[in-house]
Amino acid sequence: MSRALDQDVAASLDEGNRLGAYEAISALLLSRPSGGLLEIEILSKSFPMPGGLYVLQDGRAAGVSKVGLVQAFLVARQKLAAHLHKTAALDDGDLFSTTAVILLMDPEYLTAANTRKRLLQKLTSRRDSTCAAVLENEKHFVDSLLTSRLHRHTKSPTLWSHRRWLVRLYRSLDVPVDVASDVVNVVSVAGERHPRNYYAWCHARFLSDLDPEDQGGKLLAAVKDWCRKHHTDISGWSFLYYLLSAARGSPGSAASSAAFSEVLERVRSLRLTNESVWVFLRTLAASGLVGEKECAEFVTVGHGLLGAAGTPTDQRVLRSAMDWWDTYRLGR
Repeated sequence: MSRALDQDVAASLDEGNRLGAYEAISALLLSRPSGGLLEIEILSKSFPMPGGLYVLQDGRAAGVSKVGLVQAFLVARQKLAAHLHKTAALDDGDLFSTTAVILLMDPEYLTAANTRKRLLQKLTSRRDSTCAAVLENEKHFVDSLLTSRLHRHTKSPTLWSHRRWLVRLYRSLDVPVDVASDVVNVVSVAGERHPRNYYAWCHARFLSDLDPEDQGGKLLAAVKDWCRKHHTDISGWSFLYYLLSAARGSPGSAASSAAFSEVLERVRSLRLTNESVWVFLRTLAASGLVGEKECAEFVTVGHGLLGAAGTPTDQRVLRSAMDWWDTYRLGR
C-alpha cells in the first residue's frame, strides 16, 4: 500500500479504538498458522468490516483494515520512539510487535528493521535452546511480508536486505538453510506477485551461492519450471542463466545443453517471440556453454520463426537475437 493516505482514510483515523487495532494486527503478525506463511491483504475502506474488527482471518489468509493499520501504525511508532529515546521501556515481545506493525505499514522503515536486527542478535547470542525458534519466527514474519499480496513489500529493498542478513545469521549459528525451498517458496512467489522482481531474484543469486553444488539439481529444476510458466519474465530467465553459467565443466555443460534444448523446443512448438526468452537463448547460445548442435538448432528455429513473424515487433526481437548471437558468440 502507498504511504500516502487518501481523504477517506485520514478522516476515519479518529474513529474506533487505535490500541485495539494495534493489538489485533500485531497479534496476527506474530502468529504462526499451520500450513505455511501468512497471506496478508490490505482491505480498503470500501470493504465493510464488522464493528470493532480490524482483522479478518481464515487459516493462513488474512485481511487487514487499511484504516485499522494506519491507526495501529501510529500507536506502534509512538511506542518505538519512546523506547528509542528511553522515555519508556519495551520488552522483547513488545519490540517485535511494534516493529512488525510498522513494517507492514511501511516496508522501508529502516529503524524498525534495524531494531529487529539488534533484538535478534541479543537473543541469539545466548546460543540456547530458544535460538532456533527465534530465527524461525523471524523468517516466518519476513517471508510472509515478502510473499503476500502487498505490492511494495514484495519488491522492498529493505525487507530483502533484512532477509539476506537473517540468512547470514542462520549460517553464523550453524543453522541449516534450505536453498531450494527458499527459492521456490519465497523468491518465486514474490516474483509472481511482482513481475520482473529484481530484488527477489538478486536474493536468489545470493542463496544459490550458498549451495553451489545444488545437490540433486532441485534448484535448477524448480527455476526451469518457473521460467516455463512465466516465459515473459526476464528476471527469472536471467537467474536461470546465472545458475547454468555457474555450473561450468562437463556436468554443467550437459545441464546447459539440456536446458537450452528444452527451452528451444518449447519456443518452437509455441512459436514464442517475446524478448525475454530470446535474450536468454541468444546469451546461452553465445556463451560457449552449449555445443555446435544446439547453436545450429538455435539458428534454424530463429530463422523459421522470423520468416513466419506476423508483426514488426516480433521480427525485431528475433532479428536482434540472431544478430547479437552472431556478433558475440565464443569461437566466432
